[in-house]
Amino acid sequence: MRSIFVSIAVCLMLIFPGCLGGEDGDPFPDFSFTGDDGEKYSKDSLEGEKYIIHISASWCPRCFKTMHNISAALDGENYLIISSDEGDRDIIQSWHNKVNESNNSNDIKAPFAVLPDLASTLEIDAMPTIFLISEEGNIIAKHEGDMTIHSEILEFYNQEL
Repeated sequence: MRSIFVSIAVCLMLIFPGCLGGEDGDPFPDFSFTGDDGEKYSKDSLEGEKYIIHISASWCPRCFKTMHNISAALDGENYLIISSDEGDRDIIQSWHNKVNESNNSNDIKAPFAVLPDLASTLEIDAMPTIFLISEEGNIIAKHEGDMTIHSEILEFYNQEL
């Protein structure tokens, strides 16, 4: 009888891997950078705080609205914007300025950085891709695509593991 339950569990894990442990709860990869605000950020320095990492790129203008809406909804919470494009390294401040100019109602106070290796490690294939990271540094949730509705942003941010 026990072997039947084990067999069923194994089959369910093969059919529905995300439902039984997948990506949620996995540790977010280590990272470290100095943002365009001059501050240093790392997985270790953010331990004990929940935060959002937004993977984007300067060539993704549809990401701008998402940035503004997340920044406004979180109102000062930990929000980091990371480019996946090595070419953005030389234009990081002008990209941040361009994003701010795209919406006069609020400036993005989140730091911008370029970490193509992190995006590669995470196998990013959609822009934007947004991760919610727990106080322990684990992935609580991942969202691919635009996120512009205030209530949906707060629902995303208020998730727990």
